[in-house]
Amino acid sequence: MQNIIYILSDEHRGQAMSHAGDANVKTPNMDRLAHEGVSFTSAVANCPICTPSRGTIFSGRHAHAGPIQGFFDVYKTAAPSTATHLRANGYHTAYMGKWHLGQVRDQIPPLVREHPKEYLGNCQRTPERHRAGFQDWFGFENLNQHFDSYYYKGSDVNPTKVEGYETDGLTDLTIKYIEEYQRQEPLFLTLSVTPPHFPLVAPEEWKRFDPATLELRPNVRAEDEPRMRECLANYYAMIENLDHNIGRLLKTIREKPGFEDTLVVYFSDHGDLMGSHGLQSRKEFPREEGVRIPAIFHHPTRIPAQGSRDELFSLVDLFATTCGAAGVPVPAYSQGKDFSPALRGEAFEGPEDVLLEMVANPRWDLSFIDWRAIRTHEWKYAYYESGREELFNLVKDPYELEDMAVSKPEQRERMRVLLLRRLRETREPFYDVIMEHGANMNAPDIDVSNCEKGHPGL
Repeated sequence: MQNIIYILSDEHRGQAMSHAGDANVKTPNMDRLAHEGVSFTSAVANCPICTPSRGTIFSGRHAHAGPIQGFFDVYKTAAPSTATHLRANGYHTAYMGKWHLGQVRDQIPPLVREHPKEYLGNCQRTPERHRAGFQDWFGFENLNQHFDSYYYKGSDVNPTKVEGYETDGLTDLTIKYIEEYQRQEPLFLTLSVTPPHFPLVAPEEWKRFDPATLELRPNVRAEDEPRMRECLANYYAMIENLDHNIGRLLKTIREKPGFEDTLVVYFSDHGDLMGSHGLQSRKEFPREEGVRIPAIFHHPTRIPAQGSRDELFSLVDLFATTCGAAGVPVPAYSQGKDFSPALRGEAFEGPEDVLLEMVANPRWDLSFIDWRAIRTHEWKYAYYESGREELFNLVKDPYELEDMAVSKPEQRERMRVLLLRRLRETREPFYDVIMEHGANMNAPDIDVSNCEKGHPGL
């Protein structure tokens, strides 16, 4: 049986790799994985925000019908997962890094309570019951402190500091774990790093970018350019640092006896708009920069070199595809498609459409709202909780600059019917009711967040 290594980053949009066509960034190790294996260049996150997306990754179910219902939810205690299923089929499991699926507000250990200035971020210890069955545990919830990260090891009550920059330190930890791995069972390990998620900071030696020379996407607004150039320079530095660490980990895998038979998958939980459509460090909209992700599969003996493929792979398919690639039965509760025949270069027909959604969006402000969407190779249709609809032709308008919901009513209706069908097939418990019977509540709100005391404003 083969080993399986997931490398999971946060907020890495799928367009931001050299082999995906981004002229700004150099990602030789991601490119090598792609050229020697398979990169699904149209891959998407079904629910592009951290917690529900990660729930989809490890449950093989859409967020609205899975064990994670939104940003502040936790992985349900008895819910099956990739880890529990692979354990039942002979694997040993380990998790390194950001989890963000088990945050219980009162689970703050003594050391952190006593030294609050030394332990920043969402510092709760993940309870064992919310670790989705992973055995060896070196995880944390949601710190966003790239130079001051820490993790909780196994049953330890207090955290352990990560040395240096988070991506470097967690890669060191993972390399050491693999080098010392002596068990007879094959290993399923996830290395999960926060970068290139905000805050946009990187080690000084990786800051090689001149903001003025960066190529911007056409949907970046002129008034936002100076600020976005600075943000992108740091974003790309973080990606190149991550690519370097992927190379370090691949070297360890190649040199470790018994790890010759290893499936490596690199992917992200969602993308980031990074200036497109006037937004930065945001991803929770049905926009290509937010939903598109890397999805690269590499196995030196079982996946022939194919380079880029254009099937509509999405994160709900990862569980089934991992099972298929490992020769493990795909459980009946999986809602994803097994892409392993495509990985092996066999005859394969990908899905014609993919369901996108935002479930229980964290209401940091009034711009965060839920939606459901359907994407084909040509069209994307979105329906927002307010009743607003959007329609984009992704072939003619890949940067989503012209909403055709009004000008193409017949196509809008076809996509609407398709979305309703997919929602009912995936046990949507509520949105079909909103779409068919809801009142139009797209009225302006009074936003009190910026009001002066005693003077509410619109």
